[in-house]
Amino acid sequence: TMIVQTYNIPILMDDANATHWYGILVCARDAYNMCTRILHDNKVPLSLKKVHEACYNVIRTEFPALSSQMVIKCEQAAAAALKSIKSNKHKNAEVPQRKSLTMTLDKRLYGVLTSEGITITGAQKNKRTFIPFNAYPKAKEMLSTYKACDPTIFYRNGKFFLSVPFEVPEKPLRSEECIGVDLGARMIFVTSEGKAFKDTTYLKKRRGIRYLKRKLQEKGTKSAKRHLKKVRNKERNLSKDMCYRASKVLINSTNASIIVMEDLTKIKKKTSRTSEGYKRVKHNNALSQVPFYEFKRILTYKAPLAGKQVETVSPMYTSQMDCRTNNRDGERRGRRYICIDGVIFDSDWNASINIGQRSNHPVSNSLPIEGQLVILTGREQSTSQSAHFFNKVVSSTLL
Repeated sequence: TMIVQTYNIPILMDDANATHWYGILVCARDAYNMCTRILHDNKVPLSLKKVHEACYNVIRTEFPALSSQMVIKCEQAAAAALKSIKSNKHKNAEVPQRKSLTMTLDKRLYGVLTSEGITITGAQKNKRTFIPFNAYPKAKEMLSTYKACDPTIFYRNGKFFLSVPFEVPEKPLRSEECIGVDLGARMIFVTSEGKAFKDTTYLKKRRGIRYLKRKLQEKGTKSAKRHLKKVRNKERNLSKDMCYRASKVLINSTNASIIVMEDLTKIKKKTSRTSEGYKRVKHNNALSQVPFYEFKRILTYKAPLAGKQVETVSPMYTSQMDCRTNNRDGERRGRRYICIDGVIFDSDWNASINIGQRSNHPVSNSLPIEGQLVILTGREQSTSQSAHFFNKVVSSTLL
């Protein structure tokens, strides 16, 4: 089985080629938007022939700078977007309009693609130009090792990039052993092996951003709203970065081949009110800050590259059961789980074992005694503290 893995590589263009390609991408964006309007307003059947007949001559006349193959790529992208809306049965969906400057290339639009650069059409008419890369080592390794599919060129923040997808073979599973993973707000995950991820630097930055968002929302001016949009993007990028680091830590922290997680689909909506119908304000605010879906998405596509896979199970009562007996005879008190025989467990650790036991695989775990949780930060430590990257161990008091 092949997995598609994508890397964004900065490309170095001179002024003439940069001006040429900026104009091409602007025309491609406007041509795409015109295609979607034509197809939607005229209710054109979304077959390749009908789409081509409805759009090609109009687009070629309106945007002469685009080659015939570029027009065809715009037609295909527009038809694909409308097909997705139709197949997903979106009601009252708006006509898709592209804002970003991007274009997918194919063999008619580019030539040689190596670890040093790519040959594409340039400012000189009817002649392809070699555009060098500013590739980092991992991208060069991928280009020299795996097969590259058709890349996408895009413009962002004054720079041109090439998004290159690679076909990477999926590694086979080493064993049937699994670990359970409990997700949370303060600790992003706790595994059945007694390892947890907590990034205090991320939590501190997130608190600062949330405070700034509240102040900007209270102000309510136009400048505050513009600033608020930037702050929201910063918060999203901060959470995404944390999810990438947390997924890497989780994959590297275990030898088990199967990662079992809770299925938290619509968990925020399901737990937003108490059984009496009152809104749980503090709970909702805390839960809205945790990117559960993004973490699962990133972990799901990164795990097969390491020879592992992700499965989900129902989260019902996993935090209320004793992992030894699978009975709901104990009591959870915050970070503690008080068993019926008086033994005190770490509640999240105990829940992660219950999650693992709901799968059909042998579970790698240890007894979740309170205070013995290992905290992984995912950040590089100073040489005076440790020479290892992911092995900062803290004795947790678990108050």
